[in-house]
Amino acid sequence: MRRTGVARRAFVLSAAGLLAAMTTAGDAVASPSGRRKGGGLPEAAGEVRGMWIATVANIDWPSKPGLTAAKQEAELFAYLDRAVELRLNTAVFQVRPTADALWPSPYEPWADCLTGTQGKDPGWDPLGTAVRAAHDRSLELHAWFNPYRVANHTDPSRLTASHPARKHPDWVVPYGGKLYYNPGL
Repeated sequence: MRRTGVARRAFVLSAAGLLAAMTTAGDAVASPSGRRKGGGLPEAAGEVRGMWIATVANIDWPSKPGLTAAKQEAELFAYLDRAVELRLNTAVFQVRPTADALWPSPYEPWADCLTGTQGKDPGWDPLGTAVRAAHDRSLELHAWFNPYRVANHTDPSRLTASHPARKHPDWVVPYGGKLYYNPGL
């Protein structure tokens, strides 16, 4: 995990709504009494205590493109194990970072954050593995989709030839140095 030693943020949601409880990882650990260290709120039934795992531009995972499947899996498991250590119950996993996928999709290419090449099969199913691994740890896994971002650049020719944005350039608009699907369509 690239951010070892850096305070990771956890979030807490309850039936009453979003609690103003964005905490550092050390503060997110509940004591045996149910109170959080540092005077935080007690755990409530139905609350979501989770972490985000961002994949776009390899922000969190994998630490860099082109790692072996075994190394990527080990890094993913380390995030999930950390969630368990922090007594979180949910991981929000970014599975569609730039109109590409972390699972074998018939509609979009494999994500370039895995291999360094958009559309290149990494040889394993990261989303399927994450679901099984999270459930093995009694964690919920929530898939996080970016519905509009197509690329972190403005050159459609850099997208794999099978990319929907290459096949339908009229769906795409450049903005702020990036490509997006036009939400008006």
